[in-house]
Amino acid sequence: MKTFTLLLTLILCIFLSNAQSQVQSPKATGGTLNYLGETQPIKSITPFPFKERNDFERNEELKERNYPFASTALPQGNDPVWQKKMGEAGLTKGAAINFEGMMDTGFPPDPNGDVGPDYYFQTVNTKYQIWDKAGNSVYGPADIRNIWGTTKGVSDPVVLYDEHADRWFVSIFSTTPSGGPYDIYMAVSTTSDPTGSYHIYTLPNVSSLPDFTKFGIWRDGYYMSANKSGNDVYVFERDQMIVGGTAHYKAFDNPWRPNSGFHCIMPLDNDGQWAPAGTPGMFITINDDAWGGSDELWLYELDVNWTTLTATFNRTQQLSVASFDSNFGSSWDNISQQGTSQKLDAVPQVLNFRAQYRNLGSYQSIVCNHTVDVDNTDHAGIRWYEVVNTGSSWWIYQQSTFAPDAHSRWMGAININAAGDIGLAYSISSTSMHPSLRFTGRKFGDPLNTMTVAEQSILESSYSQTSGNRWGDYYSLSVDPSDGQTFWFTGEYRGSNIRTRIAAFSFNSYCAATATSCGS
Repeated sequence: MKTFTLLLTLILCIFLSNAQSQVQSPKATGGTLNYLGETQPIKSITPFPFKERNDFERNEELKERNYPFASTALPQGNDPVWQKKMGEAGLTKGAAINFEGMMDTGFPPDPNGDVGPDYYFQTVNTKYQIWDKAGNSVYGPADIRNIWGTTKGVSDPVVLYDEHADRWFVSIFSTTPSGGPYDIYMAVSTTSDPTGSYHIYTLPNVSSLPDFTKFGIWRDGYYMSANKSGNDVYVFERDQMIVGGTAHYKAFDNPWRPNSGFHCIMPLDNDGQWAPAGTPGMFITINDDAWGGSDELWLYELDVNWTTLTATFNRTQQLSVASFDSNFGSSWDNISQQGTSQKLDAVPQVLNFRAQYRNLGSYQSIVCNHTVDVDNTDHAGIRWYEVVNTGSSWWIYQQSTFAPDAHSRWMGAININAAGDIGLAYSISSTSMHPSLRFTGRKFGDPLNTMTVAEQSILESSYSQTSGNRWGDYYSLSVDPSDGQTFWFTGEYRGSNIRTRIAAFSFNSYCAATATSCGS
């Protein structure tokens, strides 16, 4: 009897231990989006004055930075994959297209944009503007609310070009009334012309503020995540939204959310060839051991069946990465600037927008990046990864932290083009430099774990931000679908007011450091 009792106790202990270590897959909720109809062509609407706004706080429930295990977190020294030396490959042409984007008076402006065959579409927090690819404005700036005809306060716009449908996707969420409920607004163009008409939808009565909403395009849906309590992972029925049909959605409360306070996992955005048929929509995020666990990349899959209206969501892989330090402290005063003691928010607890997926035929690739402290002195660098799949699982192909001098680099935007080249654009600042915009990158086949292109300037600013620590929460780097090569970037800087810049560059004029000559 004693032996039986001990055995039963052992089995019970093992069961309880396993139960505590396992997280049950969440249950999907869902329903139908509200279809508001088809708008008149945007170009026929006289842009009405946009409503400027003051600084927006983050979601009050989830805005703090938590580092409960900071004292034992790795690295206990310098970043172990720190690229300290500047790349040496040159470009005979820097940013081939480089022009002014929209101005803003509220901050952060959150500049975002995407490129299509003929247009570049940019948003900031309350307005949007559309240019041809030579930099000539064809519409705007206009209040972004006029797409849906709402008068509510709005924030965190996202625009994406859906290249397989040849359509434009735009989203924003309402910020009023205080305490909710809130609305998520979405629009899909009816043609390839972003100044034409749109099918417009809302997801109403969202119970908590859908802060920091991020979207990605996948074969079977528009995927979304947010920094919010309750349901924070969504998929919307893409095929129906493209034609203005009855569109369903599925939502999940993610039980595998890092213990970081403010956090938003990033949906993958599929550029170029679709992922293999049947591949579920994917998300990715970082986990810092200062929050618990280990320094890792976490991969998730959301598998939806619109015929049966069923869906599952799971964390599918945890990939160990070189140790990193995302801890700039609980304050948002992180990045130094020239000529002022005011510091700027590094937004270090999340992957930067976007996490990009590309099917390159013989393998699949994901590129992503986030801001880290390279030496525990609030010296910001950009940790970037390329994660690949050559069979049935993902693994780290290359990783590095780009910080080749004493300046801080943050707000990275990364993408991989059809040739396997990787572009990286970002803000740069220090006590001897005003916040400016630059880019680097690497050609496919270059030495791994290295940004080989010598840093290139997009814009050198003569101003710093002297009031408030909020900088943009995200930038955007896209690949031109016309050639599969050219990177299009938008980011912010300071002039006499808040300004944004739009630039396009490629590595077609790449000149390796060992070359004796380099053609244009």
